[in-house]
Amino acid sequence: MKRLAKELDQELTDLELLECFSQSKDELILGFASANKTIYIRANLEPQIGLLQIMNDFKRAKRNSADLFSDLIGIKVISVNVFQYERSFWIDFENGMSLIFKMHGSRSNILLSENDEVKSLFRSVLENDLEIKPSELYKHLDLSLDRFNSLEGNPNKYIPALGKEVKNYLTRKGYFDADLNERWQQLQALLALLETNHICVLNEPKPNISLLETTCDQPLASAISATNELYIRFTKNHYLTSAKSSVIKPLEDQIKKTENYISNTEEKLFKILDRRGYDEIANILMANLHLIQKGQETVTLDDFYSNEKIDIKLNPELSPQKNAENLYRKAKNQNLEIANLEANIESRKVKLEELKKKLAEVAESEDIKSLRKESSSQQSSKKEENLPYHPYLINGYQVFVGKNARHNDELTLKVANKNDLWLHAKDVAGSHVVIRDQAGKKIPKDVIEAAAQLAAWYSKRKTDSLCPVIYTPKKYIRKRKGDPPGAVVVEKENVMMVVPKNFDNSISI
Repeated sequence: MKRLAKELDQELTDLELLECFSQSKDELILGFASANKTIYIRANLEPQIGLLQIMNDFKRAKRNSADLFSDLIGIKVISVNVFQYERSFWIDFENGMSLIFKMHGSRSNILLSENDEVKSLFRSVLENDLEIKPSELYKHLDLSLDRFNSLEGNPNKYIPALGKEVKNYLTRKGYFDADLNERWQQLQALLALLETNHICVLNEPKPNISLLETTCDQPLASAISATNELYIRFTKNHYLTSAKSSVIKPLEDQIKKTENYISNTEEKLFKILDRRGYDEIANILMANLHLIQKGQETVTLDDFYSNEKIDIKLNPELSPQKNAENLYRKAKNQNLEIANLEANIESRKVKLEELKKKLAEVAESEDIKSLRKESSSQQSSKKEENLPYHPYLINGYQVFVGKNARHNDELTLKVANKNDLWLHAKDVAGSHVVIRDQAGKKIPKDVIEAAAQLAAWYSKRKTDSLCPVIYTPKKYIRKRKGDPPGAVVVEKENVMMVVPKNFDNSISI
């Protein structure tokens, strides 16, 4: 701060404040000029940042900017000074006013003061700054040897503004194990180093300035150059990190969700595969029809697959042959379910690899623009996830599939219009499906069939080879008071038989 204030004093003295404006919430731009010189200070005071950049030019946005501190416009700078042992400096103007740059990390601010009182703030949210007395920011410290000895050489009490870097430096030098006389010598050498050493801009753990490095890649003598270099590195690091995290977190969530889906679906598949196959039981029944009487609830037969006895439950109202037919039908549906589960697992594994690949690419990316674009795309997808339905586009027609019982009610009762076509798998629990009506057009049969396949897929008949689906204009659907979520009354209906099927969100038939 001392070095920066000294350099700014040389640059700004006798320049007038040409303009002072903000075009984003926590950033203030100050333009100073004379007949042959222009200097701009860009103060980025976001809570996570607190940085300055000094430039020869700055292009103001044509819109969305606001002028500030109008009392100083056209007024010359007298001097720039630092508050001793404080993270602040101030610019004095000819009219007796001052601008105080209070660089206090997340509470950084710029204050307009006059006669030792703060008149206004740049970041008005920090309203306590109005109570600051500028003269109290200036620390008058006794740096005598007597005071040093009375404090037993404690550097943080001797000069509270020294901070962690100095403490770590002194620890490495063996300061805290030395006697008072040695400590005094070390501290005096340290203060001289802080005044004269070159400036290093470091990158770890995040971009920062050090005055204590003996060697660095690009040692800088100018405080303004160091301030600008820090601004560039820190903002790039900050915004890049921010852009990455906004993309990485949703990707990690998707990866975890996909891994859980694969694990749960594999567990479900293994349970089905471990179960006795319906077709085997049906084969045993068909081989022993002569031993079974109609009306039996159970029968014990020889299991020619295991050479043991097997107890088989029967529907007493059906013939033995019909019981076997039901088991063959269940076997067919079970095979369809197994195929669906295996296909779903395989597709999710492919998706998982794509997500992991994308995560690795994002982690390596340095392109803030593309990361922000990806984040925006994810936000759009997230908004879609918050809808009460899965959206589809079939041959140009919007089709909505309710996500659960509560969302079914919202889709049918709030989203759907009276002339939209409503569909639902017949006699089983499932999603409400709505085809959005297009005025003056009749919904094509192939669109209705595709929507019916979705209704079948999102129902308890998902694994059936054929599923009956009812369809009717939404105006013939009503909900009775007290009905549970998703339950409605259909006053008029048509039925079609379809194969349960899911599609991509946008298809042409």
